[in-house]
Amino acid sequence: MDDPHQSGLGSETFAQTEVDPDSVVLGIDLAENGTASWEVSYRVELTTDNETAAFESLQSDIEANTSAYLSAFRDRMERTARTAENTTGREMSIRGLSVSTSIESVQQYGTVTYRFRWTNFAAVDGETIRMGDALAGFFLESNTRLTATWPDGYDATTVSPEPDDRRDQTVTWRGPIEFGAAGPQVTASPASSGSSFPIALLAFAALLAVGMVGTIWLVFTRDLFDIADAEDTTPDSSGGADTEAIAPGSGADRADAETASENPQPDEELLSNEERVLRLLDERGGRVKQQEVASEFDWTDAKTSQVVKSLREDDEIDVFRLGRENVLVDPEESEL
Repeated sequence: MDDPHQSGLGSETFAQTEVDPDSVVLGIDLAENGTASWEVSYRVELTTDNETAAFESLQSDIEANTSAYLSAFRDRMERTARTAENTTGREMSIRGLSVSTSIESVQQYGTVTYRFRWTNFAAVDGETIRMGDALAGFFLESNTRLTATWPDGYDATTVSPEPDDRRDQTVTWRGPIEFGAAGPQVTASPASSGSSFPIALLAFAALLAVGMVGTIWLVFTRDLFDIADAEDTTPDSSGGADTEAIAPGSGADRADAETASENPQPDEELLSNEERVLRLLDERGGRVKQQEVASEFDWTDAKTSQVVKSLREDDEIDVFRLGRENVLVDPEESEL
């Protein structure tokens, strides 16, 4: 068997001679039968008129010579699939290859995206899907990220190495990272259908019961305090009312305490860099200059740009130019 580190599964596997990308996004969508739907996106920042014009020229060329672009990309991927066949012993093929381009005017980047299906990409053992061996020795460059998604109704029991981001059905690794002989591993199996519904139902019932008990207790205790307050304000034998000030622990103080406890502020140290930026954006009404972010958190320009770029790629924010400055905008607040 060939040394997996000689498989050529590095930057050259997805290298493009027709575009010099600022970032590369690799997406793998696993199916129950082991086939993976791939999406490879090359993103180019368009910060000047010349860069925009150059990308528009590339768009026109790809549209006019689509078969040539697909042929070059297909050759690279078929060589990669043959190497993976030798490593895994599974017969593989590259199917349904297509290419498209787009320009995001708000976020100011152009994208060239290739899509294809890689059959038998993941190993299937019964109902368990095991991804990784087809990408033995794979390496992600610093400007590249890899996202893997498993089918609905499945749980990932194993993910290795530890991803940079994990959500319900998706994990993401950001380069630079060398995955080694095992490749980026995801093992997914169907969620337990026999007990998931009763457990979820019992959990909901328990939460509902706790909520009802809490509500009853709150109403009962408030009634007691209301009765006590009424007794305290009953005219005395001299005909005067009790005019003493409300003591600590009164209903007003309790209401303030309850309001404070219902709106806790997260500890700054527990927030990620991205979360800190999103909270600042919210505090500033959905719009803030990038330089203000750097000043607020005492970050370098390079660190600030990296955090902003990550948020923009995850569609958490929009970014536009205002004179010589970048302005960060909450997508829900943006009128662009």
